[in-house]
Amino acid sequence: MMESVVMSIGKEAISQKEPLIILFDESATEELRKFSVIQQFKTKDIKKIAVGDCLFFDDQKYTIKSVGPVANQHLEEMGHISIVFKEAGSEDQLANALYVEPFELPNIKEGTVIRYA
Repeated sequence: MMESVVMSIGKEAISQKEPLIILFDESATEELRKFSVIQQFKTKDIKKIAVGDCLFFDDQKYTIKSVGPVANQHLEEMGHISIVFKEAGSEDQLANALYVEPFELPNIKEGTVIRYA
């Protein structure tokens, strides 16, 4: 299991209109930080994420339904992954995304623990 902690949340990172959260580690540029949730990993061992795994924002549980082809690579290299809270379409799927259920945004604040299990 991997764990990270939310260090900061950009002003434009969370919108009820877009069912998407963009995560980066602390290496994100200032411009990216405006649109991102910055996470700090507790360990350097990044586990490969697969369909059927779970993602937790504190106690809020999500099931991973689809993993984009470069999602694991981006997570390992720069702590970057997009979490999409809707059905994965065959044509418009993001290459760096995890598509999860339920289709509702989590409550996130600084200090929220994200667990990849």
